Amino acid sequence: MPKPKSRPQKRRRRSIITFEMIQLDRTAAEPLHEQLYRQMRDELKSGRFSDGSSRLPSSRALAADRGVSRSTVRLALSKLHAEGYLSSKTGSGTFVANLLPETFLTANQLQTDESIQRPARVSNRVKAIPDKRTGNQFDLGATGAGPGVSLVASIPAVDEFPIAVWERLRAQILAKKGVNLLRYSSNRGDVDLRKALAAYLCDFRAARCHPDQIVIVAGMQQAMLISAMSVLNPGETAWIEDPCYQQTRRVLSLAGVKVVPKPIDAQGIVIARSPKELLPKMIYVTPSHQFPLGVTMSFQRRTDLLDFARNHNAFVFEDDYDAEFRFVGPPLPSLQGIDTAGRVIYAGTVSKILCPSLRLGYIVAPEHLVDAFVKIRSAMDQHSSPIEQATLARFITEGFFLSHIKRMRKIYAERRDFFIDQFNELLGDRFTLQIPEAGLNIVAWLKHEEEFETIKRITSEIGVRPSALSFFCIQANLKPAFVFGFAAWTRTQIRESLIRLASALRNHDQNSNHGRQSR
Repeated sequence: MPKPKSRPQKRRRRSIITFEMIQLDRTAAEPLHEQLYRQMRDELKSGRFSDGSSRLPSSRALAADRGVSRSTVRLALSKLHAEGYLSSKTGSGTFVANLLPETFLTANQLQTDESIQRPARVSNRVKAIPDKRTGNQFDLGATGAGPGVSLVASIPAVDEFPIAVWERLRAQILAKKGVNLLRYSSNRGDVDLRKALAAYLCDFRAARCHPDQIVIVAGMQQAMLISAMSVLNPGETAWIEDPCYQQTRRVLSLAGVKVVPKPIDAQGIVIARSPKELLPKMIYVTPSHQFPLGVTMSFQRRTDLLDFARNHNAFVFEDDYDAEFRFVGPPLPSLQGIDTAGRVIYAGTVSKILCPSLRLGYIVAPEHLVDAFVKIRSAMDQHSSPIEQATLARFITEGFFLSHIKRMRKIYAERRDFFIDQFNELLGDRFTLQIPEAGLNIVAWLKHEEEFETIKRITSEIGVRPSALSFFCIQANLKPAFVFGFAAWTRTQIRESLIRLASALRNHDQNSNHGRQSR
């Protein structure tokens, strides 16, 4: 007779509360269960426990850990239960109560105490960062967009990331190198990854570099910060494009640099300066695809910029953030590739190519600056994850990287063309699209400037979230426009989002007209 199938057992969650700080005095007059109760209560009152971290150890485990009898533990737990500090769930264990008694007793007192607290003391360095976010706004990351929001600028199609391939390579790397990847690693970065990147950059971006010039970093912001701290003293001047990627200004402010915004024209950053304008020690540019305007720097402007940097002993920071996604015309070489004087600091990441959460990027440093860059990287956080570095090296050398770029370029080109067609059909009466040659964003200029505030409010309300162009401006006084992203959404999602926006704007117009007629 076949045995009945056993019911699968529910996995029991382990406790992460250990009460490790409890100290019991066996010579004291106070009974052990009272000491245990009092110290457990004090820890529960001072802690913040979520659903995933509120399970207590069993009475048997707690008794063994504290070296007392189970009856002592049970007396302490029963008193905590009676006073509302603990709750039990049948078959699951004992948990910290969702609302402790002090929640009700001290609510008004906490409010009074908070109202008389002195302002927190923070450094001038923090105050100088142009970032108005607070609290849980930081949880949304650099884009400021939560789940369910569409058409946000600068977001790649992470759902197209080849997870199965990556995990297979990662498992192979771990099986081969094992514990070696769990130790502290090179401050310069994984040597195989630096070799792979050097070969890729020389071939794909016409860069002139070798592996020893490459420093692996945790994304573009760290690349900028390391570069600024390596070549600039506090108070020295850096030119940046205006409008510009918002994190650039924040990072340079953190480094104590004096930021001078420079306008953008049809050829790229404007190099001309007034006699009173400070000469820069570093110039930040995005020549392949200016963010957010989408201008590709002309070859003449590139050579002029390099001549200016050489003549004034300045460095050029080349942020090559999405050069792989060019849709019109032949590819242009990197600025670093035509630099013959060692003035260009080249930086890139895999955030747009693969996914931002990997936090992997790289600097190609002029040879005489490599050690300075590595010293600062070492002082910051030693190195990026050796496991992810080794996996990326394998991903590149086995050809998956280039094939993924080609596949994504095709996907993005199709989404870009579809976005342009649908946008012009549904919103062409309100906007004029500025169609760039490359990149994952498109600028839409308003035909009726007075509608800017209304459109800004409506996009926020309906979850279609382009960025106002003015958000990226420092001194630039440009006409009202919005920066739309298209890369992370399917054709269906793009059309639904544009229909939602067009419909919301149309309803607003009808309501406004009705309101005027009823007066």
